Amino acid sequence: MALSEKVASQPKWPTARLPELLLIAVSLPLAVLLCEIALRMTGRFRPYDYPPRAGIRLQFEAWEPCGYRLVPSTSSTYRVPPKDGRVITVVSNRDGFRANRELDEPDVRPRILFLGDSLVFGHGVQESERFTDVLQTRNPSLRIENLGMAGYGPDLMLRSLEAVGLKLKPFMVVLCMYTDDFRRVRPEYQGIGFLIPRFKIKSGRLVTVPYPTPNLWNRLYFSVAINKVLWSFTNWEWDLNRAILDRFEQIGDQQPFRKVIVFLPGTSDTPNDQKRRLWLKQYAEHHTTPFLDLSDAINKMGRQAFLEGDPHFSPTGHLIVARELERFLSEGHLLSDAEARSE
Repeated sequence: MALSEKVASQPKWPTARLPELLLIAVSLPLAVLLCEIALRMTGRFRPYDYPPRAGIRLQFEAWEPCGYRLVPSTSSTYRVPPKDGRVITVVSNRDGFRANRELDEPDVRPRILFLGDSLVFGHGVQESERFTDVLQTRNPSLRIENLGMAGYGPDLMLRSLEAVGLKLKPFMVVLCMYTDDFRRVRPEYQGIGFLIPRFKIKSGRLVTVPYPTPNLWNRLYFSVAINKVLWSFTNWEWDLNRAILDRFEQIGDQQPFRKVIVFLPGTSDTPNDQKRRLWLKQYAEHHTTPFLDLSDAINKMGRQAFLEGDPHFSPTGHLIVARELERFLSEGHLLSDAEARSE
């Protein structure tokens, strides 16, 4: 038989492999279906609500720059713990941040601005008990502003700085990163239940994109599980946090203002906490930005530093943070530099 006849007599590859391809085509959807059923039965990796549902009793409203804020110029109360705890009063200013004074009122004192999440906001404590307010009382020659907000991650902290903080022409900006804040840059994160703007890296640049509208695939438990694995075991999360901090550094150089980065720990020093604070320390050192890790000071106090059954700082925890911040800023001559500016 001629060679050309032998070749012609052999089945083409797609036809020869057709049974295998059909098996794969049937097996993959079946495997996904079985995994989906198993995950639904366990209740793990439940897709996020869309549209989001606010889960905090305080009065919040949608706000385009950051997604949400407190309803401006209002007062509300809640209990911590919810059933029989003490009553906490939250007063908002015209900009929708927790403060009984306006951010833009005239003041010749140098301003130190704090960015952060609910630990800086002061969940579970009175306004006067927050570490920023304790620091203000101990340093009356300075004007200390608190732009902390429940549920904010570093992206929304940056946005609040750009939308509100820069108008105040701060002498110093302190970016406070709680250990859980690192994951809040992920696309599906909803803050306290609003369609918040998202950052992504495109062609090496940080760009803003709308909150993603989920399609059928995104509504599967299996899809949520895959995404969490990818964000946990790739550099996506670290790269996005780095890009956000890079913009913070760039803004500080352009304005200019003194930059400080602070790590706020959780209730225990987990391997994740250790990895995050080491990464943040190395980032700050690379940029010669003063960095304070509050892990040792807080862990030394144990549960006294936190509200009962809650990861937020107690009044004792806030007092510790205020003292450690004052010591750190004094040793670095940052407080004395600020005070000298007021003279």
